[in-house]
Amino acid sequence: MSKFLKMQLYFLFCMLLHVRGQHILIPDVPYGTHPEQIMDIYLPSGNTTRVSKVVVLIHGGAWFSGQKEDMLEFVPFLERDFPEYCIANMNYRLGTHEDPGFPKQVDDLDLALTYLRGTFTDDVTFALFGTSAGAHLSMLYSFSRDITNDVKVIVSHVGPVDLTDPSYVANPLYNGLFYNLVGPCLYAECPELYNVTSPIIYVDENSPKTIGFYGNLDLQVPSTQMPMLREKLDLFGIPNKFTLYQGGHGWNWSDEDKEDLRVQITQFFNQHW
Repeated sequence: MSKFLKMQLYFLFCMLLHVRGQHILIPDVPYGTHPEQIMDIYLPSGNTTRVSKVVVLIHGGAWFSGQKEDMLEFVPFLERDFPEYCIANMNYRLGTHEDPGFPKQVDDLDLALTYLRGTFTDDVTFALFGTSAGAHLSMLYSFSRDITNDVKVIVSHVGPVDLTDPSYVANPLYNGLFYNLVGPCLYAECPELYNVTSPIIYVDENSPKTIGFYGNLDLQVPSTQMPMLREKLDLFGIPNKFTLYQGGHGWNWSDEDKEDLRVQITQFFNQHW
């Protein structure tokens, strides 16, 4: 039996179990062989195979923690505003000092998108929607590894973009922040590793359109990060939009700002994808 037929039978079985409004939830679909390589897939209920757009949600957690359930707050508005889109909410292999996240986490994104490309009958394009470390990975993959240019839009929710920024490397408070991504090595000891894991260095004229949201009191993403990315995208003429909200690393923003974020994402998708 072919992989595609097996997947369709699996989808049909799961349809009997999980129905959410306009989407059908298929939980814990493996896209690789490692136990952490799983995703929840939300299929449009009208047609489960003819999908052309997929929003991939990538959780944060400083590259060593977190899970796909952390992104559930964003699923309802995507289901509501984009009933014809597929939503994939993925886990990825977590990093440690001994087994850091780079490059395996970028490899996991590549593997997940390859799996999704092979799942549907139509050619698909993607929007990557990441929070914190997940936003960093979304940008790192899309700017450096997406040679097919299938990723059309990035949503960066408090994502760091330049790990070589003096705001990071010259501040001892950030020592060790990236160890679960690059291993126990400070910037002064291995600057090239911090450089190749900085999404901003890969921005060029083919980069995806990008929308970002940051907090003006964020202690994990310095205030210098957002304007750096905006300036680099503007340099190459990439459509972008960034908003700075009152608050910290995403979790203590006002309800009004969170609703504004959702409205802006919907508008950006409709305009640019």
